[in-house]
Amino acid sequence: MQRSSMFRARIRKPRLSGPALALFVLAGSLAAIPAATTTTPAQAAPASGELFSDPGKALGSHYTDSTDIDVQATGDSGGLHILAAKESDGFTFREIARLGNGELSDVGPWTGYVCTTGSGRYAAAVYAPSAWTNQPGATARGAFAAVIRLSDGKVTEVAEGVQLAYFSPGCGDGDRVMFTSSSVTDTDIGDTTLIEADAATGQVGSKRKIAGQLTHVVPTAHGDYGVLGGELVALTGSGKQLKATAEAKVPGPLFALTASADGAVDIGTVQDGKSVVTRWQGGALTRLGAGTEGEVKLFPAKGGDIVAGDVAGIDTTHAPGLVRRAFDGRPTGVSREGHLVNTSVVSEQMKGVTSELGSPSDEGSGLITLKATATGTDTAATTAVDASRQLPADADTTGTEPAVSTPAITAAADDVDPVTCGDSSPESKCLTANGAEVNGPVIAMETPCTVLRNDPKRQALQPSANMVEWAVDQAVHGDLTMTRPANWHDTGLAAYSPQGLFPKADLTDGDSVPAQVMLGILAQESNFKQASWHSVYGDSGNVLQADWFGNGASIHYYPDRAKADCGYGIGQVTSGMSEIKPDPFDTLHAGAIATDYAANISAGLRILTEKWNQLKALGMNANNGDSQYIENWYMALWGYNSGVYTDSSAKTGLGFLNNPVNPVYPADRAAFLRFDTGDAAHPADWPYQEKVLGWAEVPQQTWNAEPSYSKPNMPLADVILNTPTSYDLFCDPGVNACTPGAADPCPSLDEQCRWTQSVTWITGEQDGNASTENLAYGLGSGEPALESKYDHGPCVEFPNGDGTAIVVDDLGEHENTYGCDDFVGATDGKFTLQTGDNITMQRTDTSWRATPYIAQIDIHQLGAGYDNHIYFTHSYPAGDIFHKVTGRWELNQDLLPAADQPGKRYDVFVHLPGHGGQANVKYNFIPGDSTVGAPPDYCHVNQATRSNGSDTWFEMGTFTFWKGGRIEADNLHDAGTGDADVAFDAMAFIPHSTKITVAACKLNDSGT
Repeated sequence: MQRSSMFRARIRKPRLSGPALALFVLAGSLAAIPAATTTTPAQAAPASGELFSDPGKALGSHYTDSTDIDVQATGDSGGLHILAAKESDGFTFREIARLGNGELSDVGPWTGYVCTTGSGRYAAAVYAPSAWTNQPGATARGAFAAVIRLSDGKVTEVAEGVQLAYFSPGCGDGDRVMFTSSSVTDTDIGDTTLIEADAATGQVGSKRKIAGQLTHVVPTAHGDYGVLGGELVALTGSGKQLKATAEAKVPGPLFALTASADGAVDIGTVQDGKSVVTRWQGGALTRLGAGTEGEVKLFPAKGGDIVAGDVAGIDTTHAPGLVRRAFDGRPTGVSREGHLVNTSVVSEQMKGVTSELGSPSDEGSGLITLKATATGTDTAATTAVDASRQLPADADTTGTEPAVSTPAITAAADDVDPVTCGDSSPESKCLTANGAEVNGPVIAMETPCTVLRNDPKRQALQPSANMVEWAVDQAVHGDLTMTRPANWHDTGLAAYSPQGLFPKADLTDGDSVPAQVMLGILAQESNFKQASWHSVYGDSGNVLQADWFGNGASIHYYPDRAKADCGYGIGQVTSGMSEIKPDPFDTLHAGAIATDYAANISAGLRILTEKWNQLKALGMNANNGDSQYIENWYMALWGYNSGVYTDSSAKTGLGFLNNPVNPVYPADRAAFLRFDTGDAAHPADWPYQEKVLGWAEVPQQTWNAEPSYSKPNMPLADVILNTPTSYDLFCDPGVNACTPGAADPCPSLDEQCRWTQSVTWITGEQDGNASTENLAYGLGSGEPALESKYDHGPCVEFPNGDGTAIVVDDLGEHENTYGCDDFVGATDGKFTLQTGDNITMQRTDTSWRATPYIAQIDIHQLGAGYDNHIYFTHSYPAGDIFHKVTGRWELNQDLLPAADQPGKRYDVFVHLPGHGGQANVKYNFIPGDSTVGAPPDYCHVNQATRSNGSDTWFEMGTFTFWKGGRIEADNLHDAGTGDADVAFDAMAFIPHSTKITVAACKLNDSGT
């Protein structure tokens, strides 16, 4: 990738703020939103969002007069989808807003929580990438917060760095909303910042801090309440200080706390195997009753709150504001007045993050299945909502707004555009000020990670699920020893064997890691992805990386080398992959981890084995400690995520963040995925080890809806694992200062809370009561064939079969990329990418602000198109120089005449990839020296409609060139949203000898 010189101007140092969130909004009132465009395959149910075929029968004859509304949220790689439905419309669900997509790069699916304010006019949401729930402590202070106006879907960002937890945001009386941000770690309780926002204005009213872990904060008519140190506390204070006054001891581990009428607070706890509802009001606690654990839920509602589910044993007679809604099952949400109980809201993509349903470009993102029951008639129904971000195929994206059914981005300034011009103007306004001068060299992108992005020699193949399962089956038994030949997949690496580089480590008192344990880790860590989220099965692309630049994976923040995660590939291997951390790997080891899923699995397996051995050395076993039983890996998985403390100078063992009794997880939760695949949409409700074992029990699906891997051999009718049923197993006052049955069992949250002992929940463990691995592939078997989702493009092919064509590819030297050979003629032209607008700003403190810095963060490579390789970025609004990427295709200048000679004419074809290009792109034809200063011809090409899902040569017309002649295209246009893919692929020039013609391309702004 080549870039030109840049300019410099001196400006004063700005005050950096948080990133401008990319918030997607659907226009129009809830009542006026039409049904979304259906893009699902014929075999799928129509995604109309219509819940009941006969609303009058299900809801009652007067349903059209109802004021009830239901607001729910679920996430996938398209963002956190906010869905809403009115009873008066028969509870027809539609997406009214979408949060998160476009703000971060390569983060995969999103997760979050939503609540409706007391007035019923607004919703509040907390959202973050799902992958962040794998990072210990990230959920405590890494999420974003926003409010949504329900009448028209307007989104207002409120804060960042907030807590992602089931009890946040907190809605109650009025339109005040509470968010928390915690500094808790595995060694320190830290403090909590309470952020109060007005949903009506989107403004933060206060940020107040208090020592300790404050949870379950709700506003009421008579003040604000939360839980601190196991006590219900009244929250007061001003300025930056928060004061908590103890009101009552919470009677058990919590699963909910809601505000009700007249300042009452209702508390949901688990006691003696039951879900108990207790009311606090007037300084006293009153037990209202109990139901089946996990089948009683509390939700905020109009005028108070609702208890839904198994409510037979709960007496609300003397609890004004609390409404009962009987339901047999596990409610996940309710409508505002309780006329509808939700039981599941999940994107089809989250069943494996590779489902075949929905938009092909997003692998199923946006197709949401919703299940609910009308409480008045006990009528259950299922519907689907198509919230795909794709525009309809015939959409005009050249100058009009997208259709109502398609989210449009809320306009944001360039990234975090600081005020720097000296007259309170944003920095972008002074970038091209007079006096700017050329100042080289170009600043390189900064990352300490050993394998860099967008290097064609370091592409990763996205393996299909059968390959991953085969590799795991071999690796856990030390048989992943096949040889990768030298220069495998054009990496330039020497020959190696995956377990030659990373040999299977011996287990202490054991034989091998069960295959399904490792498969569960890969499902949770990466959803079986070695390459980035942009690459589907069979594509190559950049390796999946947690945070290349230490900027929270943002396309708006500048790199911070010290914070880069450098976690690579399918196992998110971090050890040895940073040049600024101890013992970095050499080129061969690092390159293999990044490009080869099998090598990555081998390296990750060694890390898991290390955690098992560390626990064995500490004398810590689960059950009988036999490694063949999957359940016995519970503590090793805990340590795999948050570490094993082995320093004998302090307390050893496992920290409290992943302890199942930690109050940040709902105390009434069922085993992950056991009852609903929708659990995958809110993984923050479970500690890491429970998520991994859930994926072992319930395999993900592939893009064609097949199981990604085999289930283990399980007891209990071969249906479920024998996992712990009591979360108090790891809570003992004599071991980790933990009080079983308490709302906050270890309030110190320091090293005293570490678990240090063995634990048993399976007595007399054997094959009849514990689970063992189930190998799908015989040991020593060969690597299975790749099951590719898409056919791959041509390697050496010419438009219309014309061998006189000069092809200028995005890979200038035509490297052998996944089966494509080099070919003669690569020197007949060159392709370059320029990022930003060539301007670099040096601040008075010598730090820099450079448009290329941000633009190149959102450039990606993908194994699609001509020669199986394209670069792509996303379309942004015209003038957004901070995300501008310009591609240039130039003929060898020796082939072109001088200005005083007749120009040379070529028929010009652009190659459009079968996938990876979606935007309407303007191609400019710069003739060269003969016409300097003349406006170039140009051609709009809709990359999606013109390719129509297949690799295509599209003829743009016949053009004349002299020296200096070239073709340029960038990613900025009026309708750009930061969403649609802009592909840079090959260009072909065929010498033309007949009269000049113009082909299908129209040389105007209307597009083609």
